[in-house]
Amino acid sequence: MKQSEWKDRDIEDLVKKLPQINDDRTPQTIYAKIERQNKKTFIAVNRLIPTVAALAAIFIMVMLAPTVLNQFDENSMEKSEMKSTESSGGDSATNSVQDSLAKSDDKSDMIYDNDKEKMIEEKDNSGLNMTETEKDLQPTSAERLSLYEEDLEGQDYYSYGLVSPEAVPVPISIVDSPAEGEEGWLTRHEEIAAELPEGSWGMEDFLPLKGNFTLGDSKVIFTLDADHSYSGSSSVEYAFYHSLLYSFQHQDLNEVVLQEQDGSVPQFSSTGDFSKVNLKEEVHTAYYLYSPDGRERFLVPDNINRGNVKESIQAMKSPETSLFQSVIPKNINISVTESDEYLTINFLNELDIETLDNETAMEMIEGILLTSKSSGYERVQFENIKQESWNGFMFNEPIETPISPNKKTFKN
Repeated sequence: MKQSEWKDRDIEDLVKKLPQINDDRTPQTIYAKIERQNKKTFIAVNRLIPTVAALAAIFIMVMLAPTVLNQFDENSMEKSEMKSTESSGGDSATNSVQDSLAKSDDKSDMIYDNDKEKMIEEKDNSGLNMTETEKDLQPTSAERLSLYEEDLEGQDYYSYGLVSPEAVPVPISIVDSPAEGEEGWLTRHEEIAAELPEGSWGMEDFLPLKGNFTLGDSKVIFTLDADHSYSGSSSVEYAFYHSLLYSFQHQDLNEVVLQEQDGSVPQFSSTGDFSKVNLKEEVHTAYYLYSPDGRERFLVPDNINRGNVKESIQAMKSPETSLFQSVIPKNINISVTESDEYLTINFLNELDIETLDNETAMEMIEGILLTSKSSGYERVQFENIKQESWNGFMFNEPIETPISPNKKTFKN
């Protein structure tokens, strides 16, 4: 590294030649100057704060100006209207007010009592009106689920066995204009089967059945198509059998005879020989409520032969499957008495049918009637019901059982 050419001596000589720096000011002078500078800074800050505050105030006033102006206009209008009213009334209004004030002490109690009575009366009337409105909104009756003789009025009816997605056969009844002759009735039966809106009722597309129907002597002959699909599993064969049963069960027929195209007896994988369906058998079955889609409600039999009507009625409270619901509430108990003329259903505790939901009451009454019909009874006497009549049912005399269950209507 290159050494500096400056000698220490030379540097010292140069330093000595620098001019002397002297500050002749006294400490007091310096302190006073600093004080003046601080004071100027303080004044500047103090002047800035009011300016900022003023700007903020102006901004707030600008924001609130529309609201204040609107309120001012409204108040001005109200005062103008009040002045106009006072000027139009003149002295008469003033005198009226003075008279009212003069008499107020004497009549204050009377006014209070009258107003109180009026308020109580209005409240009572309001409660009465609400009650009447609520009653108007309450359904006074429930539509009957089943088909009765009075529903026909010169019409004819057709019954069918639909099948749900859960392979539950469901009987339904359709009222239609009468057809000419037995063959005409059977033809119309199949025409309606092809038009039924099964899907909208929560059912499978099962009808019309694949085959050909003809009438014989008090029987229906069903010739199966060669490509039918009613064999192969017990559930499919069960649904097919009961579809035939429900289609002709309540007509003036004895049986449905099945045959192949060549006239032979059909062979089914689970059933074996499937030759006929007996339409007149007393099955002693119990009826339950079934809803395939949570919306439609049907009364259906479980097709278990209980042996007698008492056992069938008893079984109504305990469905064998979770698909069905009992139509008899748990807190209602009944006894059954048989006779040659009719069946007697006695409620062990007096039944006030108005305490039940209309739909629940209807399903219970009709479920009992249909269960009784499955054991061959055409009339049922209900006893120990508070009401003598309800929704067209006369409980002081035996009631006719329905023609068939689940009356349905549709546009065809």
